[in-house]
Amino acid sequence: MKKLILAAACAAVSGSVFANSVENTTEQRINALEAELQRLKTELELQKTNQQKILATTAPLAEQKTTAPVSTPVKTEKAIPPSWVTWTDNVKVYGIARLDAAVDFKSSPDTGGRTTSSINRTPFESDKRANHARSDASINASRLGVYFTSPDKKVTGNVEADFFDSSNMGTGDGKFRIRHAFFTYKDWTFGQTWSLMSNMETRTESVDYTQFMGTSYTRLPQVRYDWKIDKNHDLKLALEYTGSRVSAFPSLTGRYSYKEGPLLLLAQGFVNEKSVSVGRDDVKKVSWGAGGGLKYQLSPKQSIQANYQHIVGDQKFMPYTSQSGLLNASNLNAAGDFSLNQEKTDLVMNTLDSFNLGYTYKFNDQWRTNWSASIFKYDDLSQYAELNQDANDRLTDYAANLFYSPTAQMDLGVEYHHGERKVFDGRTADVSRVNFVSMYKF
Repeated sequence: MKKLILAAACAAVSGSVFANSVENTTEQRINALEAELQRLKTELELQKTNQQKILATTAPLAEQKTTAPVSTPVKTEKAIPPSWVTWTDNVKVYGIARLDAAVDFKSSPDTGGRTTSSINRTPFESDKRANHARSDASINASRLGVYFTSPDKKVTGNVEADFFDSSNMGTGDGKFRIRHAFFTYKDWTFGQTWSLMSNMETRTESVDYTQFMGTSYTRLPQVRYDWKIDKNHDLKLALEYTGSRVSAFPSLTGRYSYKEGPLLLLAQGFVNEKSVSVGRDDVKKVSWGAGGGLKYQLSPKQSIQANYQHIVGDQKFMPYTSQSGLLNASNLNAAGDFSLNQEKTDLVMNTLDSFNLGYTYKFNDQWRTNWSASIFKYDDLSQYAELNQDANDRLTDYAANLFYSPTAQMDLGVEYHHGERKVFDGRTADVSRVNFVSMYKF
């Protein structure tokens, strides 16, 4: 580039010299060219120096601009309004399609009596009736449920229903029945769910949907508070509504649980006030109960389960304790929990000790078996027993089952029950029954 500029400059100077004086000599022309070249070199050096100064000044500015942090606007969180889209993202639907069946060898088709879900009302043989075999099939234990979470994740809950009709003990077409309907905010729970007297965590798996005797699956409306002491210890307290035959005060219930490794322990209790109207007066008395549960995983394939409850004057928290149709039901308001005394001035309480012991063995991922022994023993020396000789004195139930799970969501099971019902006057009735189940969980 420099050579081209110098050549152009030489041509320009040469033309100018020849135009001004044709008489200049060759030496004079050479001297003129050298002077012009020197001037051009000086100008080029000056331009180069100026460019370097400019670059030295602008380079730090460019670097500073490149490395300067980019400020981002601060985003403020906005409340997420509920909508069909956001709620759909926070809802999980589940359910069980279930078929239950039973062959009852000690039933009474002529009176409607049976032992399926009714061991506390097993019919007696007499000179007017003998035991008969009958079969039952039902889909009423099928269920649908929804787990939900609020868009801000602060509220969780569950709504679940089945088709069990308690008025006919699960027979017939059934009707829609709410099992759970509750929500939890922080450590508070509001709605209907498992009572704190339930022991489903320490139960033994059964084919019969009404569970083994000694298993409490009671669900009640409640307000509950949960103290999570640490990862191993948990304490809950609740006010639970138990329905009729109580005063206006709800039941106070509590449960403490301890979990570490293969061991789970439960301690639970309740207190409430029973009430019966006699004329213009109310006869009242305190009812209470306490119990405990255990589950221990002996190995990945074996576990043992045990439950015990001592109950004074209640038939709500423990299944199979209700008794209707007693001789003194109308006269003394007698039922499975209490009755009036002869003078109708006091309540005499029925006292129960409930035991259940279970063992589970898992052959593999598809086959498993469960064994259970249960007993209900009532106080036969109480005033209640003296007044109500047709009430239950002792119930026993021994059962074993076998489950086959061809897939993780499907269960097929068979179970045999052998037991006995005995009332205070000495009469007994036998229990002999086979239960079947097929269910798919989704």
